[in-house]
Amino acid sequence: MGEAPLGRAQLCLAVGDVHGAVAALEDAVARIPEFAEAHRLLGGLYFGSLDDYARARRHFEIAMRLHRAAGDLPTAVRCAVLLSMVEGADDSEAGRTGWLDGARRMLDEVGPCVEEGYYRVARRGFEVPDVAELEADASAALDLARRFGDTDLETRALAERGLALVSLGRTAEGLVLLEEATAAVLAGAVRTFGTCGMTCCALVTTCYRLGDLERLTRLVDGLGRMADQHFHGLQQPILTAHCRETLGGLLADAGRWEEAETELRRAISTSACAGHRIAAVARLALLRVHQGRLDEAAELLRGREDRLEVAAPLAQLQDARGELDLAASTLRRALGEQEANLVLSGPLLGHLADVELRRGDVEAAERAAARLESIAGTLGSPEVAAMALLGRGRVCRARGEDSRHSLLAALRELRGRERPHLRAEVHLALAEATSADPASAVAEAREALALLTRLGARRDADRAAATLRSLGVTVVPDAASR
Repeated sequence: MGEAPLGRAQLCLAVGDVHGAVAALEDAVARIPEFAEAHRLLGGLYFGSLDDYARARRHFEIAMRLHRAAGDLPTAVRCAVLLSMVEGADDSEAGRTGWLDGARRMLDEVGPCVEEGYYRVARRGFEVPDVAELEADASAALDLARRFGDTDLETRALAERGLALVSLGRTAEGLVLLEEATAAVLAGAVRTFGTCGMTCCALVTTCYRLGDLERLTRLVDGLGRMADQHFHGLQQPILTAHCRETLGGLLADAGRWEEAETELRRAISTSACAGHRIAAVARLALLRVHQGRLDEAAELLRGREDRLEVAAPLAQLQDARGELDLAASTLRRALGEQEANLVLSGPLLGHLADVELRRGDVEAAERAAARLESIAGTLGSPEVAAMALLGRGRVCRARGEDSRHSLLAALRELRGRERPHLRAEVHLALAEATSADPASAVAEAREALALLTRLGARRDADRAAATLRSLGVTVVPDAASR
């Protein structure tokens, strides 16, 4: 009796008509209130396609209750896992944990099953601060997927494990899994719409953590084509927001700040997903700090100061306001919460070394710089190597040692790289380190000022202008803000 409305819903989805599919399924559950599969499908459409978490929650709850009452615990586990994802997107960690605890209890009743794998990757990789834990869970999910022949879960687990390995500094291994999972997704091998979206989130995050704008752009373009070919053009607001948020972050790093702001604003308006909105807000706040628009940055971060995602811009804001003790505390807290994540720890350590020096704690700065050097050696990233060399140069200068060798090496690492703000920081450090040679110091400070002015980095441009004035150079008053 329920096959006809399911068929109508599938026909609607085949032409990309989500609202038509929802109408057919809502009609079905109105006539047959205990139609568990229709409730489950409605939950998926409200969550994945319409960003309506309240309705998604209601239908998934009904589906879980019906499947459990019918003795179908494996499907009830899947519903509980999906409910945990809804709660996570809706910014309820307590709700997420509650549903995962319920899923765990049902799994203990069921015994070994593929649903254990979906439970293991219920949190998307970018939501897991402990990337060692992510790697262990993704590996377990991968084993279960292969044991039970679930190719959708296998691809998802490959993508999550690749993300974990890249974050742990095992880049070569992670890239192999990234390429394998990307090929499977783009070929349409992941047939379930929701699982495909979650897999794509892992791939997008991995590209972001690699700092590879070109790879990320290709991936996002490919995902759009894949959605047209295999999912009838259906788009997931959560995934779309994630793509825009990560693109915005890498565009900002590349110095393309206007484009970055456009992408970040689109990410904020595209989905209600709390994680992506907060991440996009954090990246936009960081831009505002660099632009010297501190009040706007503070407003963006207000009420979110406890979130790990905002630690980097919050510390930069505290630094800009001269609150160095607060900035150091914020950075240490963030580093402690994601210690194993080498990729995200690098920039935080670079900032911490600089803050500790200005606080007068050279030994603390030395520890941060040494840790950053260790991470740079593991990651093999030119950008992280440049951060480490910049940190070492600053510590050397604070100790009265020659810092130019490290700083010049940092510039060499950045050769051909689109990282104008980082390059400007190195030039400014060189200007400060070569003050005994005024001509060289002026040249370095002018290079820094030119880069920062083109970026619109008013706060740091003002520092470069002040350095030039200290060297006896007249600077046009509004040069730093043009």
